[in-house]
Amino acid sequence: MRLAAALLAVVCGGVAFADEAAIFVPTALAARIEGGERSGLSVAVESRPDGAMVWVSQVVQAFPGTPAYPLAGPERCGDPTAMEFPPSFVVPAELAGARAQGDSALEVVARAVEFVSQRITLDENDGGRQDGASVLVRGRGRCSGRANLAVGLLRAAGIPTRVVRGMVVGSGSVRWHRWGEAWLGPLGWIAFDPGAAVGLVSVRYLPVRGSGEGTSLSGVRLVRINERGYAGLPVRRGLRILPVGGVTLRCLAPVGDPTITALLVGPDGSRWARQGQGEVVFVGMLPGRYRMVWRGAGRPSAFDVELGAAREVSVELPGTAEAGS
Repeated sequence: MRLAAALLAVVCGGVAFADEAAIFVPTALAARIEGGERSGLSVAVESRPDGAMVWVSQVVQAFPGTPAYPLAGPERCGDPTAMEFPPSFVVPAELAGARAQGDSALEVVARAVEFVSQRITLDENDGGRQDGASVLVRGRGRCSGRANLAVGLLRAAGIPTRVVRGMVVGSGSVRWHRWGEAWLGPLGWIAFDPGAAVGLVSVRYLPVRGSGEGTSLSGVRLVRINERGYAGLPVRRGLRILPVGGVTLRCLAPVGDPTITALLVGPDGSRWARQGQGEVVFVGMLPGRYRMVWRGAGRPSAFDVELGAAREVSVELPGTAEAGS
């Protein structure tokens, strides 16, 4: 049975990445790919004779919470340059007056990125200066200018922020790109991109060491991609925004069968494995239809569960004699 095999193949407590891209990069660029973990993206570089296959993956899951604004101890971000901005930089009045004591820091980031997305026209042929102040005055800028403005607005608000350099790889195109990261205390560094998203970016984004622009991207190609988790996020004013809290799914063991090994399969293909006594709990789930595959003392069983607006859902796992496969 395929469901039983999937359950037994997953290590309890582990997570299978839902979103993943395989990107081929020629030798000239391979050494500049930034491997490792960065703002939710996991980048692994597999060397090949003619370059490298780069695997970019991430789990799309709601934030467990978000710190209040103003941030406590922003200097703990570990990057002293992430708070620097020109004293002459003037924050637009509508943003300066929109923040209040106790606001969610994530909401402050979202409002600044929304402002840039709505007010600054993306123009990759813009020949003007791309610093935040200049872009704000002109009302247009390249991706670098829009990222610089968002960074300036957030630094002025006391949120450590920095620009990320890299590329975005599409199905038939590839381009140099710049986006941003904001430090939100216990959440660490989170990604954002004006016009695209807040809280994360797609697995199409590939961080690169150095400025990058001017170097040929010939030969870079997208081999395959699954970004259903990212594509399924809620959209607000043109931005995909990672939710806070999500849904907690609590699965209660049937009477007389307290030990549970469970696999939850999300609508985007995500997999979360848990083992527990009496219950297993999955936190931070996004709304959607999930498949629960579990094993108690009997044979593996499966059923579907729909998660919606409720913050917590409890289900009683049926006895293995009752459940279908």
